[in-house]
Amino acid sequence: MGRKDCTLAVDPGPEAVPRLVERLRGLAESQDTVTLQSLAKEIGAQGHAPLLLIVATFLILPIGMIPGIGGALGAIMAVIGLQMLLGRTGLWVPPFLGKREVQARRVKAVAHKVRPVADWLSWHLHPRWERLSGGNLSISLIALFLIATGTSLLVLGAIPIAVPLVGIPVTLFAVGLLARDGVIVAAGYAVILLAGIGIWIIGGTQG
Repeated sequence: MGRKDCTLAVDPGPEAVPRLVERLRGLAESQDTVTLQSLAKEIGAQGHAPLLLIVATFLILPIGMIPGIGGALGAIMAVIGLQMLLGRTGLWVPPFLGKREVQARRVKAVAHKVRPVADWLSWHLHPRWERLSGGNLSISLIALFLIATGTSLLVLGAIPIAVPLVGIPVTLFAVGLLARDGVIVAAGYAVILLAGIGIWIIGGTQG
C-alpha cells in the first residue's frame, strides 16, 4: 500500500468531510467525556487525514485553549506527521497524552458548529490538483510541517493565541487531503508562505 493510501484510509472526497463531523458527534454522544486516546482509536482508525482534521478543528476553536489540550493536540499532530512521513497506518498515543479528557458536551458543540461549514464544503470542494492532495512529495512536506509545528505547540500551547494560528494551515491541509482538493492544500501552503513573509518583514523592521 502506498503512502497516500495510508494517509487516506477512508474513501476520500468532498462528502467525507460532513461524514466525519457526524462520526465525531456520534462519538461524543456515547460517553460523558472524550479522551484523546478514544479519538485516536475511533477516528484514527479511518486514516490520518480524518484524525488530522479533528485535531485541527479543535486547535482553531476555543476547545484547543483548554489548559493542557493545546500541547497534547500538538503532540498528536507531530505523531500523525511522523506516521505520514513513514507511510504507516494507525496511531499510538502515549498514555500521558491519551488520558487527556474533553467534556462530551464541548465536542458535541464543536460538531454542531462545524456541520454547516462541512455541508457547504461538500458542495464546493472538488477532486483536483491531486499531486498536491495525494502526491508523495506534497504529503512529505505536510508531514514535516506537522512534526515541526506539532512539536512547537508543546511550548507554544501555553500561549492561547498561538494554538489557533497554527491550526489554520493544518485545517486547510486536512480538508484538502480528505476531500482530495489540491486547491485547498495550496491555500495551506500560501498561508505558511504569507506568515513567513510577515515574520521576515517584522524582523527586518526591528533589526
